[in-house]
Amino acid sequence: MMNRIGDIQPLIQEYRSKISANESELTNKILDDYEELLQLFKQKNDMINRIWDFHENEKYQLAQETLDPLEQILYSTLLGIRTLDQEAQSDSAKKYLASLKKEIERQLNQLKEASISVYPICMQDLGPYGAIKSYYELLKEGNNITIDIDFKGTLKRQPHKIEINIFRFIQHLIQIIDNLNTVASLSVSINEKDGRIVLTFEGEALAERLNHSSKYQLFKELVDSIEDVEIIEQNECQFNLVLQTKN
Repeated sequence: MMNRIGDIQPLIQEYRSKISANESELTNKILDDYEELLQLFKQKNDMINRIWDFHENEKYQLAQETLDPLEQILYSTLLGIRTLDQEAQSDSAKKYLASLKKEIERQLNQLKEASISVYPICMQDLGPYGAIKSYYELLKEGNNITIDIDFKGTLKRQPHKIEINIFRFIQHLIQIIDNLNTVASLSVSINEKDGRIVLTFEGEALAERLNHSSKYQLFKELVDSIEDVEIIEQNECQFNLVLQTKN
């Protein structure tokens, strides 16, 4: 539990106060080494979090300054083509406009998929659950697995960092599971209760298969570095990702 370092250190101090004089030198040396190791873990976790935050800021700027405006331009162009199509007289003009409309719709769909994958701008208005639903709609076709996402209970808005973490956790886990090519269907439920948000992932032998994935091991290390987040494996088919919201 690398993200529980703050809970371990007080226990070390308490143990120091209880050791006897004849064992204090060796024991204190061991405790000193252990505290130094904990500090190194903390520095590693802080570095991972800084890198995570830096990448999220970069993705946000890319989406806001480039992808979202480009999506608006394509959408406006599409509306203009639809207007021209209504006014077109010749069959050749209508055929050309239909072809152009089809191509812009294709580009617009690709841009929407890229945009929400990079950074879900819609989350500002819709929250993480609206962004997840939009991402889910894009996932319905072209994936190796069938995905079912269920929202349970009362879902409240959270601080931005918690909301983007919820979206990213689901996004990354779905991508990792999809790339396994061994899970036919995946059920994801999101439940918010008593100051916790619980993301439950369930599929045939899911936990067992994920434990053989190097990408999943890296994901678990990332989760370990984030405060108030943990993965709890329920059984070989199901695991929970739990976020403490303090709300």
